[in-house]
Amino acid sequence: MGIFLKNMGKRLWRIAAGLVLAGALAATPAAAQDKIKAAVIFGVSNPASVNGWDRGHYQGVRKLIDGYGWDVTIAENVPFPLIAGTAENYAKAGYQVVVFTSSGQYKAWDQVAPNYPDTIFAMLSTTSTLPESKNVVAYEPDFFAYGVINGLIAAQSTQSNKIAGVAGLPVKAVEDMFSGIIEGAKAANPDVEFLHAISGDWTNIPRAREVTALQIQRGADVVLGNAGVGTRGILDASQSRKARFIGYATDWAEDAPDIVLTSVILGIDGWYDALAKDVVAGKVEPKIHTFGAETFKVMPLNDKLLSAEQIAKIEDSVRRYQAGETTVPVVPHKFK
Repeated sequence: MGIFLKNMGKRLWRIAAGLVLAGALAATPAAAQDKIKAAVIFGVSNPASVNGWDRGHYQGVRKLIDGYGWDVTIAENVPFPLIAGTAENYAKAGYQVVVFTSSGQYKAWDQVAPNYPDTIFAMLSTTSTLPESKNVVAYEPDFFAYGVINGLIAAQSTQSNKIAGVAGLPVKAVEDMFSGIIEGAKAANPDVEFLHAISGDWTNIPRAREVTALQIQRGADVVLGNAGVGTRGILDASQSRKARFIGYATDWAEDAPDIVLTSVILGIDGWYDALAKDVVAGKVEPKIHTFGAETFKVMPLNDKLLSAEQIAKIEDSVRRYQAGETTVPVVPHKFK
């Protein structure tokens, strides 16, 4: 395995879990069993340092290690053409679980899973279909609902009545999220206009910075970003042009406390927790598990940027939506 990965030109982290304290054994059912050997495949380098989606997945990896005692290997910076070969070699090496972290890895998932029935292949990203195999499972967020929460916040925070979303590529997750933002914003403030831009990939920070600046020039004063590594460029442009920013997937408050309104947490570590429990219980089945609005968490709203009255109204609107007291129609939109 090590020779294979070296020849593939990938940098790996091998992370071994330490012994779990006796007092924690009862709380972690996997701890009483042999260590489960798992691999998690990332398209970026050093995912712990990439705030947003990838850091959320890294937090999930830590959940497997620290909470369940799994032996986890992380494959970093694996380009899409090499995903299938990487997953296949983990299966050949006897790994019990292989995790895909991006819907862009679907082709590899579909190609490899049917050929290795003794390995569980899990997609922890948005998907509408499963490979035709019994050893697959998916854990995904309801990105439309996630977008609605972002839209509710943005629409009640803007002063210009223009908000912007910037993404790397118009994949399904982005379209669902942006559609939710539009409908959530409309429910809170019918006068809000949603501007959007696509940077063209998930890694180009300067390009993301450039297209974000254009949306701010057009009048957007609240910006939301979903551009992978490029989200850093979205934050930079927002900070330099004094627009407000809503953090994606994980907490961005420490990155720019002067402009971050809040962050809407996807709770990706919860998907890993669900996977671990299903694996330990032997209940993995071909199924898409969807995590809805009630699973997302809004971090404390920035009282230096919002009044107490605004904060109270935003918090109430989010609470009512998450509780099902407010219905926002699911209307799909297309983006280029």
